[in-house]
Amino acid sequence: MTEHNRDPLPNTQVPEPLISPEVTDDEHDDNASDSGLDSDSVYSDSTSLSSSVTRYREENGRRYHAYGTMEHWGPNDEQAQEQQDLSHHLWTLSLNGKLYLPPVDHLQNVLDMGTGTGIWAMDMADAHPEATVKGIDLSPIQPSWIPPNLKFEVDDYNLEWLDHNKYDLIHARELLGTVPSWPEMYRKVLGALKPGGWFQQADPQVFLTSSYDTLGPDHVYHQWNPLLIGAGKKAGLDFDSAPHMKRWLEEAGFINVTEYRVPWPIGTWPKDPHQREIGAFNQVRIGQGVLDFCGRRLTNNLGWSRAQLEVFAASMRAAVKNNKLLAHHYVWFAYGQKPPAH
Repeated sequence: MTEHNRDPLPNTQVPEPLISPEVTDDEHDDNASDSGLDSDSVYSDSTSLSSSVTRYREENGRRYHAYGTMEHWGPNDEQAQEQQDLSHHLWTLSLNGKLYLPPVDHLQNVLDMGTGTGIWAMDMADAHPEATVKGIDLSPIQPSWIPPNLKFEVDDYNLEWLDHNKYDLIHARELLGTVPSWPEMYRKVLGALKPGGWFQQADPQVFLTSSYDTLGPDHVYHQWNPLLIGAGKKAGLDFDSAPHMKRWLEEAGFINVTEYRVPWPIGTWPKDPHQREIGAFNQVRIGQGVLDFCGRRLTNNLGWSRAQLEVFAASMRAAVKNNKLLAHHYVWFAYGQKPPAH
């Protein structure tokens, strides 16, 4: 790896990277609830919403949530919603179409934390009509036409939870940089699961790199990594939580904890068709969403101007389009089980 020959994932027992070391021949030539998850939701009937929930904030030309105990980094406008749906496609591609990994025996109640547009929850409700699925988010941006076994609620998972011993499966995805204390969050999740229930979390690692010594020391990717992590730290939030999920789950009391690290190429350089498809979508995802990921943190925590943001975003987009970099980053899956009752 570049990044001064340092493996970004040392001492971690994970499967071998799936990125093919071979690249396509042409890539060498072309630069191609505020109540804490209770049942009395302000949104479960999709009819009446408090003005405090829908009085969205505008920053740097983007729209952000109004509700919640903290400032989420992600916008909730139409552009951001398209980004979330594209990300869902990438995550399911990584799992070969699966929605979850744990060996759940019986699904009766399912919770999706930070549901966003609700696309995972809708797919889950369609796939498991026998289960009741609930998706929670700070923003009521989900569609109103949904499966009958699904409901959405405006809620804040950083508050104390009132649901205990209820869920067979809790799902969380792309929550990096939104939780002040992951060990505390895992304590809440463990309490909300039924004995024997499962929790799955999936998060990207923001570390962008290349295995082929294509990045010089001043490359914009080497700026991206410390900028985003440093801005998060100033807000008291962790943008590099993914490699620690397994350890934190075990320390919280989960059993049968399993972890996978999956590479996402940036661009269409891999020869492997599956990785090439992931890379193509990821190239669009990062190129279009760079300001979604970093804009709020860099302005509010590092004092950047909008002009600085635009210059940085242009450099990032140019790098993302450059297939000659043979770049990639990793995403992590970790899941664990609440000990069965004795």
